[in-house]
Amino acid sequence: MNHRLNPIDEVFLAMGSRGSRGSVAREAGLTHGQFLRFRGSPPPLSDLYDLLKQRLPVLPGLTHRMTPGPGGPRREPDPGFDPAAHLREEEFPPGTPLDTVLTALAREPLPDGAPLWSMHLVHGWADDEFAVCFRVHHSAEDGMGASHIVSSLFGDPGLEDGKRRSAGVRPLVSGSAGELARGTVSVGTGLARALLPAQPWPRVPRPCAERLGVATAGATWNELRELSHRFGATLNDAFLMTLWKAVDDWAADGDEEIRARFRTAPVPVRMPLSTRVPGEDALVGNHLTTAVVNLPERGTPFDVAFGQLAERTRRMRAHGLRPASRVLVGILPAPVTRWTVRRLLSPHASPLYASNFSLPTALSFGGAPAVDATPIGVLLPGNALSVTLLSYGQRVRVGFLYDRALPDAGRLAGLWREALDTLSVSA
Repeated sequence: MNHRLNPIDEVFLAMGSRGSRGSVAREAGLTHGQFLRFRGSPPPLSDLYDLLKQRLPVLPGLTHRMTPGPGGPRREPDPGFDPAAHLREEEFPPGTPLDTVLTALAREPLPDGAPLWSMHLVHGWADDEFAVCFRVHHSAEDGMGASHIVSSLFGDPGLEDGKRRSAGVRPLVSGSAGELARGTVSVGTGLARALLPAQPWPRVPRPCAERLGVATAGATWNELRELSHRFGATLNDAFLMTLWKAVDDWAADGDEEIRARFRTAPVPVRMPLSTRVPGEDALVGNHLTTAVVNLPERGTPFDVAFGQLAERTRRMRAHGLRPASRVLVGILPAPVTRWTVRRLLSPHASPLYASNFSLPTALSFGGAPAVDATPIGVLLPGNALSVTLLSYGQRVRVGFLYDRALPDAGRLAGLWREALDTLSVSA
């Protein structure tokens, strides 16, 4: 594998670069991943090294770095690649809150001059428990790609020859003519909305690592599923509805300008949508598009609001955005795609980035079962807040990544949990 980055990869690489052209992407907030918790005593770091060495043949992206070139940045093998340079061991004092652990990890820089990922063996904060935290820069992998890596490392290695195998040559067209037409119109509509938002949201300064914060909340898969079923909606709709109420409760308590905007204006949420088709889990890089969904107006009765939101996300799914974006990225000149992606990700059009991913069940490390998985999301330059839901087995975890300049943002995770309880009773 030695080739130019795809245009979406290039956009995320440029977002994270400062200084001279082609500098290494190290922007705070653009590294995302998963924090897997295991039962048992922490193993030696050498066990994690051995696991990586064993499974790297099916994960070639981990051994490749980004390098500048005359035609643009490239992805090429790292001639001096050593898994040990990407492994770190972190010990925290007993009783350290999980959010404090996650915040410390989210602030950690990635290795210099090497593939843009790291893996931390974490222990000490809880008895009879340890964790492995995988983090990767968004220019190297999207959320689906990061989930595939974690699944390949800690799941059943036999699946690498089965359902998670790459599909080989990637077909360009994955939808009908009608879907492609509707999706192309949807891309154009989203672009117009990004260029001329009805209510432009203020762009916040790029956060330094020390300003990043992580707050998390947990729930069961059944809690969200039962809430969604009562309204004929999806689990993602239930996630967004609880987010709607949590943001509303958070904004109601303060008079700061940013809270006033969240309180008085419909909040547009930007959501990444994968353009992969079944069998393409192992594809390296970013294969996605984005859509914006407005949360309901403040004060809307719950049942009306849920119906509005479910209808908006249903229309979004029916617009053919995924197959059309897949085709457009494949046929448009790279400069046009880069320009379009940058516009679509404009923080002026949406202040909030929300993602939803899942991991397969029965992950383990050295015989120790994974009991929980917590996401660390991304904070795009210009935004102050993102939220990610990660499903693992019957558990879901919601992670808020925020700029500490956002007043009281650390309360949002607790408010999300309270919102789920309240809405479940109301429903």
